Amino acid sequence: MTKVTKLVFLLAFALLTSTAFAEEGGGSTGAESEGTSGIGVGACPNANIFTNIFDQVCWSCFLNDLNMFGVGRKPDGAADSAPMCSCPDDLGVPEVGWPLGFWSPTRVYEQVTTPWCSPGLGGIRLQNTYTGLGYVTKQKETSGQTTAFFQSHSYSFPLMQMMEMMVLPSCTTGYYDFDLLGITEINPMWNNDLLALILSPSAILFSSPLAKIWCAEDCVSSTLNDQKETSYGCAGCDGHLFPLTGNVNPAPDQVAASSLIMQRNLATSHRAGTEVKTIGDEARCEPEYAPFIPRSQYKMSMMYPVPQASETDVLGFESASDMDSGSFQDVLAGKSGDMDRFNECCQPMGMSTSRWCTPVGGRTRPGKDSAYLYLLWQYRDCCVR
Repeated sequence: MTKVTKLVFLLAFALLTSTAFAEEGGGSTGAESEGTSGIGVGACPNANIFTNIFDQVCWSCFLNDLNMFGVGRKPDGAADSAPMCSCPDDLGVPEVGWPLGFWSPTRVYEQVTTPWCSPGLGGIRLQNTYTGLGYVTKQKETSGQTTAFFQSHSYSFPLMQMMEMMVLPSCTTGYYDFDLLGITEINPMWNNDLLALILSPSAILFSSPLAKIWCAEDCVSSTLNDQKETSYGCAGCDGHLFPLTGNVNPAPDQVAASSLIMQRNLATSHRAGTEVKTIGDEARCEPEYAPFIPRSQYKMSMMYPVPQASETDVLGFESASDMDSGSFQDVLAGKSGDMDRFNECCQPMGMSTSRWCTPVGGRTRPGKDSAYLYLLWQYRDCCVR
């Protein structure tokens, strides 16, 4: 049997298994489980992201990390701290300006177990079918680990431009309104790990023992609020970034599983070129194509079911260098009584839920929540001219 014949056979087998998966309405691990939440057939909650826009958004994420004229805090991989900058105009002539670096909300990602359900659009069903039904299951034999399957939808959400708060033509990324960008229900690879592996064999590299060590370091750095731009093949403490499918097996908890799905959808968008790199000297004048996620470019905050917002009593995140080991352990355990210094409500992708989620009650309602919405914050280096 030739290599071409083998490849055709594998593709045909993957497509057949994908069809079988769809007909069954989801996937199954075959393991004994206790308590399945999030199925909620027909249930499609309304996240009210427009009516509650002021108390569901972490405004301190924008205000606390503003870099102007090279002065201010900035993430790993950001542009240099020069007080002036220049970019070529349409004719190639250098145009002088001043550097600006800031965080802004750009996307909303919703993870749902009910296919075609859109809490971001008011709880409507985009299509009346249950093909690709998801699930969330806690396994007995894996000490409480969670397995899940989610569908994921992405929306453009350029909040600064929508509210006309910060409209700078040289600092925008091309979107000015709320819009549906992508849905995984129409992606045949999203339901099938084998098909995703065949069409994206690079996933094998990120599943090797060396890659697991690399990603363990990313989990630690993310939890210490020290996100590295170079950890593009990892998803922090949420799990394995690859393969880029809706299957999660296992995850620490339901919130971590939904966060991992958001990162996989984002990674798929970067690979397709619909998301770009906006951090660093090279991207200051024009965003660049990045096939992998520049992780230090992003932060996230939950919008639904339990919003992370500036006025809520939520743990913020100091840099690891500002905390001693004892204080950090207290923060992880939720024992710190000094809540005033913990006043930020957005965190790096992949931060352990033991730090941003568990101390405030878990950010989920057992047996009720089948949808999770996250606001994605994107760091933008630009030259205002």
